[in-house]
Amino acid sequence: MKIYLIKNTNEIPNDLENLSLVLGLFDGVHLGHQGLIKYAFENSKGNKLGVLTFDKALKDSSFSLMNLKDKEIELSKLPIDYLFVLICDENLKRMSHEDFLNNILDKFKPHSIFCGPDFRFGYKALGDVEYLKSHFRNVSVFSFVEDEFGNKISSSYIKRLIHSGEISLANKFLTRPYKICGNVVSGLHNGHELGFPTANILPSLNYVLPNNGVYFTKVVIDGEEFIAVTNVGIHPTIDKLENPIIESHILDCKKDLYNKKIDLYIYKKERDEITFKNLDELKSQISKDKENCIKYFQKLDLHK
Repeated sequence: MKIYLIKNTNEIPNDLENLSLVLGLFDGVHLGHQGLIKYAFENSKGNKLGVLTFDKALKDSSFSLMNLKDKEIELSKLPIDYLFVLICDENLKRMSHEDFLNNILDKFKPHSIFCGPDFRFGYKALGDVEYLKSHFRNVSVFSFVEDEFGNKISSSYIKRLIHSGEISLANKFLTRPYKICGNVVSGLHNGHELGFPTANILPSLNYVLPNNGVYFTKVVIDGEEFIAVTNVGIHPTIDKLENPIIESHILDCKKDLYNKKIDLYIYKKERDEITFKNLDELKSQISKDKENCIKYFQKLDLHK
């Protein structure tokens, strides 16, 4: 898969012939996205297949499921020849749907276009599938992939699942554990005082955070993988915070973690965050969480 990072319209390649183009943000590269791309591949009639996406959501306030690097990695696993990434700047954010079509899409000279029924583009998202069809002759719309209850598997649906703590179900639709990338920063050192030191993780992106609670996770640091008990929340029992943070107690890790890049993979929610009567109760519960975490991953490994 060849990747093009496109910062302005002059960088759009104009020498690609018989190109089938798939459009979308592809945040999460979930089952719905995978279904769309496979559908495009099967119906592209032997043409080269390209995906046109964005490096991030056009709204700065949007929460994300993945960074650009991980999006590229997951898309590379699919039958794609070219990945075209539009770098979002103020010009792109304010580009009208007419200009997006004329100045960007037309330059690819696509033989055919594939997208989902809710694909929208241009300033204020005024461009839609019907507008595409009025301009391009071959526009194919892939119907939604649904779960067993009839819910549309979409990025927004998966974000709601994560935010409500339904991590296992979100992971099923992502087809992999939800991942947050960040850096280890200095915290309040309460974990050290309790005998359970934690890595305080500052996300590198405006990721969707799970609701407050304790999660079974894996972390990757310097290429090494460790299991961890991770708390997302305000630790109400001691030095209560106003805003939630991510703290991971990493098992069997002796590394100096400060300022390290860290990848956090979230597998399962174990329990809600609660207020304990005293520190002894808190320490006892953390010990149980550790034991249950080890058992969870041992069982998971047996079923692989």
